[in-house]
Amino acid sequence: MEAPGGLSEAVARQIAVVRASCYDPRVPFTVRRTREVFRGRVIRVVVQDVVLPNGRKAIWNIVEHPGAVTIVPLFENGDVLLVRQFRAAIGAWLYELPAGTLEPGEPPATTARRELIEETGYRCRTLRKVSEFYTVPGFCTEKMRLFVAGGLTPAHADGDEDEIIRPVRLPYRKAMAMVTSGKIRDAKSIVGLMMANGAGRGRR
Repeated sequence: MEAPGGLSEAVARQIAVVRASCYDPRVPFTVRRTREVFRGRVIRVVVQDVVLPNGRKAIWNIVEHPGAVTIVPLFENGDVLLVRQFRAAIGAWLYELPAGTLEPGEPPATTARRELIEETGYRCRTLRKVSEFYTVPGFCTEKMRLFVAGGLTPAHADGDEDEIIRPVRLPYRKAMAMVTSGKIRDAKSIVGLMMANGAGRGRR
């Protein structure tokens, strides 16, 4: 069942849970009104009228998102598996880590295993959560969970119909060089590669 605007009722409920978890009761402002201006298949956009600690009024535009995962897939020889994906929002191909949005009620680790298969055609034997972070906290509630996957073996992948993705296997040092040279421009992928490298690449 879908809510008005195409956002499913299940996703809408999950976004409500995420929204509630994002707000600290000690926040230094008061929300006077929240109104929805857009609902899509995954996101909801709201406008908040707030009063700041100094008494001034402000209007905030917020994108509510159910959350997502990104995965650093590692082969036994240390190679990393990226994807090359066309992003319509910027009209360009990007090198990225596999990633995906949480389904309603789905544990992040389950999402990570599913997205790894769908986007790369590999399943993992081991999966370890490394960290979590907000992608664009200036205007969006999306929280990204970062996993390192090991023990990769080929798996059948159907993928999403609206995604154009090509898996790319690289030596880890080359992927890191692409980060420093600016060839990898996707923020979650930069964070993921650097954090996994600093964490001993998951200590497989």
